[in-house]
Amino acid sequence: MRVLRALSWDRSVHRLFLLQRGRELPVVHYPPLGFDPLQKIREFNEFRARIRGHNPAEELLRGFCDQAVLTCKLLSARGTRAFYRHSAELFGHPSDGFAGSPQELENLEIARSWMARPNARDERATLSAEQCADRIRGIVQPVLGELCQVKLSHQLVAYAAAGPRSIAVRSDAKFTLRQARALAHHEGLWHVLTAQNGALQPVLTVLAAGLRGHTESQEGGGIVSEFLTGNATAGRFRELADRSLAVDRAARGADYLTVWRDLASRWGEEKACHLAERVFRGGVLTGGAPFTKDAVYQRGYCRVHGFLRSSLDRGDEALVLAFFAGKMSVDDAPAVRALIEEGLVARPRFVPDWWRGRARLALQIADAAYAEPLRLQQAARPNAAAAG
Repeated sequence: MRVLRALSWDRSVHRLFLLQRGRELPVVHYPPLGFDPLQKIREFNEFRARIRGHNPAEELLRGFCDQAVLTCKLLSARGTRAFYRHSAELFGHPSDGFAGSPQELENLEIARSWMARPNARDERATLSAEQCADRIRGIVQPVLGELCQVKLSHQLVAYAAAGPRSIAVRSDAKFTLRQARALAHHEGLWHVLTAQNGALQPVLTVLAAGLRGHTESQEGGGIVSEFLTGNATAGRFRELADRSLAVDRAARGADYLTVWRDLASRWGEEKACHLAERVFRGGVLTGGAPFTKDAVYQRGYCRVHGFLRSSLDRGDEALVLAFFAGKMSVDDAPAVRALIEEGLVARPRFVPDWWRGRARLALQIADAAYAEPLRLQQAARPNAAAAG
C-alpha cells in the first residue's frame, strides 16, 4: 500500500493551474488503488485476531495491523472529508501538543519558531537532477552499496523520495550542493538504511515496512540526520514550518487557492504549487480536510533529538542501535532492544554516518538542546506582547 503514490497528482495539474493564472481550483483525478480496501481490512483484522500473546513482538505486530487498517481507510476515503479524520489519526495535526518538547509546546509553536529563523546566505541551485543523483550515489553507496539505487523521476512532488531500496530524484529540479548532501543523508542514510536493516531481520521483517507511528520518527530522524551532518539550513527549517502552518490553515477552512497564494508570496508560484499539493493531496480542495503528514516534522525532529540526547546522557548506546534496526517510533525502541537481547531481532547491519563520531555527536546534541529553547522564547515574545 503505497500511500504517497496513491495520493499523487499528475504533473499536468500544475501546468493547467498556472496557465489559468491560479484563478480556479485544480482538477484532480486519482489512479485506481489496485486493491480492494475492504478486503485488505478484513485480511489484517483476521491476522490480528490470530495474534493472541502479550509478548513485545506480538504487541508490535498488533500495532502494525491497526496502522495498516487505518491506512486502508485513509486511501479508500480519497477526495472526501473522512480522509482528514483518518489522516489525523495516522499522522496527527499541527496543533497537537506533545510530551518531551521544549517547554511542552504545541507543534504549531515549534513551527512558528522555525519560521522566525533568519534567512541564511543564499546558495545557488546549480546542480541538475543527474548531477544531484551522482552526488547522492557518492555518499550513499559506500555505506549501502547496491542495496540503494538512485534514479530520476518525472512524477515527484518532493525534491526526492526514498523507497525500500532506492532514492528517486525529481528530474526537472535544480539543487544546491548542500541539498544534494542533505538528501543523501535524509533519504539514503536514514530512510533506505532503516528499511534495509528491517528487511535483513531474520524474524520481524515487518520492521522494513514500519511499525505503528513510525512516520513521525522516520521524518524526524531524517531532519536530525541533515542537522548532524551540517546540511540543514535555516531555509530548510522555514520550509518545513511553512508546510505545517499551511496544513493548519487548510484544516481551519482555507481552500487551495488561499493557501497557494500565501505560499507563493514567499516561495514563488511554481514551488507553491508543489507545497500546496502536499497539503491537499487526497483531501478536499475547498478546505477543511487536508492531508496532515507534513505535521510530523516538528514533533519528529524534537522527539528524535530528545531521544538521542537522553540516551547519550545515560550512555545507553544499545537503545540507539535498536532504533536503527528498522522503521519505528522512538516509543518502540525499548521493546525492540529487548527483542534484540532475546535474539528475535538482529542488531542493525548499517548505521548512519553521524553515529560513527559519538563524542562529537554528544556535544552537537547538547549544544542544540540549549539553543532551541532560546529561539522558542524569542519567537514567542511578539505573541506575548500582543496578548499583554
